[in-house]
Amino acid sequence: MRKILFVSNTANFAKFNRPFMRWFKSQGWRVDYASAGEETVLDCDNHYTVDMARMPFNLKNIKAYKILKSLIQENRYDIIHCHTPMGGCLARLAGQGSGAKIIYTAHGFHFFKGAPLLNWLIYYPVEKYLARFTDCLITINEEDYEIAHKKFKLHAAV
Repeated sequence: MRKILFVSNTANFAKFNRPFMRWFKSQGWRVDYASAGEETVLDCDNHYTVDMARMPFNLKNIKAYKILKSLIQENRYDIIHCHTPMGGCLARLAGQGSGAKIIYTAHGFHFFKGAPLLNWLIYYPVEKYLARFTDCLITINEEDYEIAHKKFKLHAAV
């Protein structure tokens, strides 16, 4: 059986993924979800609670990375589809060497025209670095698509 893991730093975000999760289930895939929070996640086979912090420099994220790494190694996913900045960061790092294809949906980069300089100094280099661990990047606007395509050298989809 093929397996997919969706990752976001909040279980609430699973609502966005439900149509995709239902589609994968209808195709015979095992669908798992990893997120912080104990809310019920519908349309998945397993929901794993992984306590991720939204802030990048929170020590909780070291433990979250280790849990995700273990979960990914244990379950041998075919695809890891990650969302949210920290969910995307931790899942892309934890998925390295697993053999899974890694998809990241960027729901708007924190660095954009007019964003504070601090956002560019922190988030841009992180996303540029993580691009090398991303098989497919899905963006939701043209500005993010252009950055991903030109600066990260990714074949992005809008």
